[in-house]
This record gives sequence, structure tokens and C-alpha cells, in this order.
Amino acid sequence: MIRGDAMDHPAYEALRSVIDSDRLAHADLAGLQAVLDGASVTNANGELLRVCAAMSEGAQGYERDIYTRGALAVRADTWHDRFNVAAWRLFPRSKAALNAAHVADLDAAPAHAGRSRLRDALTLFDEDGIVVAVTDPAIEAAIRAFRWREVFWEKRAGLIAGAVCIPFGHALMEKLRTPFVGLTAKVLFVHVPGTFPDDAWANRLACVDGALSRIIGGLRTPADLAPLPVLGLPGWCPQSASAAFYDNTDYFRPGRRGKIA
Repeated sequence: MIRGDAMDHPAYEALRSVIDSDRLAHADLAGLQAVLDGASVTNANGELLRVCAAMSEGAQGYERDIYTRGALAVRADTWHDRFNVAAWRLFPRSKAALNAAHVADLDAAPAHAGRSRLRDALTLFDEDGIVVAVTDPAIEAAIRAFRWREVFWEKRAGLIAGAVCIPFGHALMEKLRTPFVGLTAKVLFVHVPGTFPDDAWANRLACVDGALSRIIGGLRTPADLAPLPVLGLPGWCPQSASAAFYDNTDYFRPGRRGKIA
């Protein structure tokens, strides 16, 4: 459980490496702009991203404003939008690719069409996504096959040594402030070299962001996103220290799912 604004939960380790969490907690529009300026974050067209007060233009207007003008609408007094700014700082290329995919799909859709399955997938990952960077493909296989006890408990040492889990979705980051059993993220996997877990965070984030920005181009439907009961990750909640925690099949559900071709 996170205490106050300290954000000492392991889920925020990557965020803490590049953003002062106390400043994020109290940032106004100018403070959030400073978060982006620290890395010259741009949209897919190379325009510097500018934070502006949120307008009630709907999801389509929101995406188009980012893509055409580099205008990121935020409500500075909400954790949801603060974490969205943080996600742009952590994953600038991937967030830009995701936004561009939204706009391309909107442009290709008939007038007044409902949200497509592609945009459903993009939205799910944008809100509740997590990146799992794996050095061992067996970890990905176990997660995709819902072999929760195996991956989280029986082969825990391999998971700790061979995977780095970084929240991408700003709704997921917000929920992790007060985590609850049932909290589930949507995964995209990035394959990384064996030296990755020991590298500096700046290098890890650059590696993941580049690969992830390309993977996002392969999304087609929400079924491309594997579910992950994130509180099963070692150290992400006190119960994860007990084997009995993984007997809760309401949370650690069986099932199977495919992968992006």
C-alpha cells in the first residue's frame, strides 16, 4: 500500500527514476509541462507536446488535438491526468505511436461509426496497460497460458531475475495508489537481452519504449492484450509472500489467450 504521496510501491520504480514523485503530486499545469520538458516529449509529427487545460471535446477531439497540435489536455488536480503526463515522459515514442494509431483509425472509419476493436485495444492499453520486459520467453508463455502459481510462486526466482514489469496505463498507475485484490492489467511483452534487468533505468526505458512503439502497430483487438493479475507479482502486495494467495481462483483465473501475430 502506498503511503501518502511517497509512492514507494515497486510499481513506481521506473517513474521515480525520472520524475520527482512529490512534485508530481502537487504539480499545476506549469509543473506538468516541466515533466515533459525534461525529455523534449513530442507527438508523432515531431511537435513538442504542450500541456493545456482540459476541454470537453470528447475522446476524438482529445486524440486529434495531440496529433495535429501537440496539445495534451489535462486536469492538473487529478491523479489520473498527472499519471498520463508521467506516462508520456516514460514512454514518449510509444504514447505518440498509440495516439497516431487512434487518429489513423478515426480517419479510416465511416462518419459516425462507433469505436473500433482496434481503438478498444489502444484504449485498454493506454488506460490499464503494463509492459513486461522478459529475458526468458518461458515467462511470457506461462503468463499467456494463465499458469499463475508456476510463474508467480514455483518459478518466482526466475520471474524476479528475468522480467521487469513497468506500468504504462495511467488508470493502472492511479489504481496502484490504493491496490486491491482483483486489480488486473493488460500486458504487452517486450523481449530484452539478459543484461537488461541490471541496466540503468534510463537505458531500460529507452530500450522498452523503442520496441513497444513498434509492437503497438501490431495491435488489432483487445484479445491481443494478455491479462495480468498484478498483485501476484513478488512484492506488489503483502499477500504475495504466501503460496496460499495464489489459490484464489477468483483472482488468479485459468484460461488461455493468443498473441499478436
